[in-house]
Amino acid sequence: MNKKLTLLILFFPVVAFTQTQYKDGTISIDFGKKNKQQQDTVVKEKIVYPSDEEEAQEETPKQKREKKKASAPDTKDDFDFRKDGLFKGLFSAGLNACQVDGDNEYGYKYLGANVDVGVMIRFHRYMSVSLELGYTMKGAKARYSQAGANANFFRTNFDYAEVPIAFNVHDKKLVMFSVGLTPAMLVRYKEWRKDDGIEISNDSRTIQPRKFDLSVFGGFYFVIKQQFVLGAKFSYSVLSLRPAESGTKVNGQYHNMLTFRFMYILSSIKKKK
Repeated sequence: MNKKLTLLILFFPVVAFTQTQYKDGTISIDFGKKNKQQQDTVVKEKIVYPSDEEEAQEETPKQKREKKKASAPDTKDDFDFRKDGLFKGLFSAGLNACQVDGDNEYGYKYLGANVDVGVMIRFHRYMSVSLELGYTMKGAKARYSQAGANANFFRTNFDYAEVPIAFNVHDKKLVMFSVGLTPAMLVRYKEWRKDDGIEISNDSRTIQPRKFDLSVFGGFYFVIKQQFVLGAKFSYSVLSLRPAESGTKVNGQYHNMLTFRFMYILSSIKKKK
């Protein structure tokens, strides 16, 4: 009995030292540390999350395409000009406001009609060319007209058969710009004298206008539902009609014209596949 008590007294400091903990400047004895260490020896299941690179590698090509399609903004216009065919028929009607530079009169006071039929070739998303055959009325008139001794009934009429050739630029489906040339042949001409209003179209003393006319033009149009077009164009003669009257600042007479147009684009002619 005395031996056991003696051994217990000798080994008690060793056991107590092994269970002693130092925390925040205090000494504590934890006899349950062994059990805690045993519990800590149990291997916990470790959850490993894949990195972004590994996750991207595991995606299938189909998922990548769907993800790219969903994330990419839809900025492309859904209009496909090729579905409407290559050729489109055109019909246009308009009103000309005209004057002739070099005749000692000014102002777009002469009004005439303009009618054209043709075809448009849409070969690009933003570009096309068009060819038309039409009839247009040009001319000029005096600043004022009155009868009597001081009559001033001056007027000239020039009717042309024309073939406008245009290069068109389309901005999406709403706006169209055009530039081009218009060769034309004179089919009717009439002129009245300023002082007495007598017609002098066939007078031998009257200088006859040039039969062939060539004009340049530029146009701006609004497109409504891809079929109806409203706009205006400005045209000016490249070749002079005849010599200018004295007192003018130009070297000849030239057509100067504004045309307000309505155009209808007919059902397209589908191209063969």
